[in-house]
Amino acid sequence: MRILLTGPSGFLGSALACYWAKCGHELILLARSSSRLDRLGELSQSVRVLRFSDISEIPSLIKDISPDSIVHTACSYGRNREAPLDIINANLLFGSAVLQAILNEAEHVARPISFLNTATVLASDVSIYALSKNQFSEWGSALANQYPERLQFIDIRLQQMYGRGDDQSKFTTYVIEALRRNEPYIKLTAGAQRRDFIHIDDVVQAYDWILQQRAEFSTSDSIDVGSGQAVTMRDFVELAKCATGASTVLNFGVVPYRAKEPMLCVANTTRLRSLGWQLNVTLGDGLKRMIE
Repeated sequence: MRILLTGPSGFLGSALACYWAKCGHELILLARSSSRLDRLGELSQSVRVLRFSDISEIPSLIKDISPDSIVHTACSYGRNREAPLDIINANLLFGSAVLQAILNEAEHVARPISFLNTATVLASDVSIYALSKNQFSEWGSALANQYPERLQFIDIRLQQMYGRGDDQSKFTTYVIEALRRNEPYIKLTAGAQRRDFIHIDDVVQAYDWILQQRAEFSTSDSIDVGSGQAVTMRDFVELAKCATGASTVLNFGVVPYRAKEPMLCVANTTRLRSLGWQLNVTLGDGLKRMIE
């Protein structure tokens, strides 16, 4: 299968690239000129990498590639003080440029090109990140419904993934690193928020199942990816502390909740499991792997 993958420098994108390369798929990676592909190791030298400096270059880069599927993981969370326009550019305009380029190329294809989009479970009013991601999901769905003979758009509503090599800006990585270093204390919220944590290995398997069985999805569709279980952030932190053996003091309640922070995020995995996927890594085992 020929797969066009965006965001190969990221945590999820690099994990998918390494897995699918081992499976023997033909990979074409679309990355910004400034993106570092360190996570890919030697793989970056053996696959085709398309570099761009501006999204206006994307149509010419993608021309005549004719992928069977596109997997879109590139995004900006806004954790590094990016300006709102930069977040919109990464989360809305970049993906829209890829969609338009594919629609142009797919005018005479025998079957629609499948576009697997990494979506958010957050409501649009939570942040600029969530707003831009949800707007792109709506945009992709609308285009698929308008051009069903060219495009299939599958929105993957991904819960909170974690694992070895994740970004230091992520809460899970920050907490585990602080505990591993045995910091004197960590300032935290009360921790009553309930989150669905899913290990990167299970996320990769879920994406692969969805890709293999894309014919089971409609023209414009969506699916939840998560463990299907929600634990409180307090329980997560305390479990991580136990796994590291740290003596760090956990100062719960000294940090206020973010404005409009959702108190419950959990996947409905019924459909994903019906495709044959199953959870293989428990939260306890996943934390041990990450710490080791």
